[in-house]
Amino acid sequence: MKLEKVKKQIVFSDYDGTIYINEQDMGKTVKAIEKFRSFGGKFVIVTGRSKMSVRNVIERYNIPYDYYISNNGAVIFNQDGEEIIKYPIIPDNSLKVLQYLKQKKNLQIFLYDDDDKVEFQNQELLKIRVKTTDYQLAQNIEDKVNRTFGNFVKAHSAFPGMYYDNHDFVIVDIVSKQAGKENAIKALLEKLKIEKEQATAIGDGRNDIEMIKKYHGYSMETAETEVKEVASQIFKSIVDALEYLEN
Repeated sequence: MKLEKVKKQIVFSDYDGTIYINEQDMGKTVKAIEKFRSFGGKFVIVTGRSKMSVRNVIERYNIPYDYYISNNGAVIFNQDGEEIIKYPIIPDNSLKVLQYLKQKKNLQIFLYDDDDKVEFQNQELLKIRVKTTDYQLAQNIEDKVNRTFGNFVKAHSAFPGMYYDNHDFVIVDIVSKQAGKENAIKALLEKLKIEKEQATAIGDGRNDIEMIKKYHGYSMETAETEVKEVASQIFKSIVDALEYLEN
């Protein structure tokens, strides 16, 4: 098959709420990705999950892919699981953020390295995740982190999607200022020598907004309102989105 059969050379897709919406549809989703790649398109998973978490779902559902980007753009892996680009938070900066967070109540703090959750031992981190049931607290933390520590990290809050059994919490992810899904996409496109116009992004959450805006991308029908507002197209599923991209 020739690349001319698809409208975009490469697709960057969020996982939770985009690739995965429910168990019963994963078979159709995998087949749609396989078909898109058979036409010459590249498919990249872009997620807030850790490396271990995203590897688990790739193996569970046998999801075809060319690259995956984990921890909200903090690291990019190839098909062999090798890091090709990484944007860590240096220890001194992590310590500053953690000292602020530990003053707060009603939240849990999780730290992530190249693989998964870790305890802080003055090492580089890829992501600091805060989980709380207090939605206003999450917004305050997001604002405070971006205002006070914005020279070296960035934060965004996200409400859980329909794939969670318990919706009564919100998370705030904090990553290096160099990271973010949109920045990781830019870095990978440059490495692959693919023009921006040949790429698009698909997502459903607040952490997808910048990549959707930057790459004239799409959102799911189940996405938050502010996500749908920046999307050039809205689809019921990624299957529909990939079919749209096939000429």
